[in-house]
Amino acid sequence: MSDKLYNWSYLEEVTLEDFIKKVTPLVSNPVQNLMEMDGDMYLSDYRDLQEASNRLLNLLKQLEREGDEL
Repeated sequence: MSDKLYNWSYLEEVTLEDFIKKVTPLVSNPVQNLMEMDGDMYLSDYRDLQEASNRLLNLLKQLEREGDEL
């Protein structure tokens, strides 16, 4: 994979591969809990899904900015 770095947090940049590895549990664990609990959700699961959404949206914005620079 590429050695290009993407923002994960304010002071942390990661490769795209590492980004995927970090965001996957933020999505997969809450979804697994939702399936096991027939749609009920823990507040911590909601927080993790919100965090994953924010990080993915930030990545998308970064990718769009880079596309505009080409």
